[in-house]
Amino acid sequence: MKKVSLRLTLLIWFCPFIFACGQALELDEIRHNFYMTTLDYKHAFPLIEKLDSIQKPNAIQLAYKAATEAILAKPGWNVFKKMHHLKRSRKYFSMAVNQDMKDLEIRFLRLAVEHHIPKYLGYSKNIQIDKSVIMDNIDLFKMKDLPQEITNYIITFSIQSGIYTKEEVDHVRHALE
Repeated sequence: MKKVSLRLTLLIWFCPFIFACGQALELDEIRHNFYMTTLDYKHAFPLIEKLDSIQKPNAIQLAYKAATEAILAKPGWNVFKKMHHLKRSRKYFSMAVNQDMKDLEIRFLRLAVEHHIPKYLGYSKNIQIDKSVIMDNIDLFKMKDLPQEITNYIITFSIQSGIYTKEEVDHVRHALE
């Protein structure tokens, strides 16, 4: 009886830590696969399948799902499919931001996606809000311990997008390097 009780106590004590480590590994994998998707949209198909298989996605998983849906809207010629992916992207971003309004990674993903969507579609209404949240809290990005490829992507986007002033780019670079 004591052995069972001890095992149960240890399992209850360590289970949250094991689960958190598993989620961290999964998130790193999602981040890497998303980065690969930004280089070649064909990587989006297996990534969206993985993200769709998550039963109860958390806010960051929803954000990556939203960003991947937006990437799936790029290839092809079928306007209805493109709009379908963009509507899903918008829905998932809304859910992600509602779950965690202060997460900078979620805000950055939505900012980057909205920046690349043609303005006339009306899906780019959160750029200034997301930029403000990011710039007001940029120092918190360091605490997320993002992989180097994602950090480099954020810095490169900040430089190339034209959304940020030179001073803001310098601030982003300083906060992330």
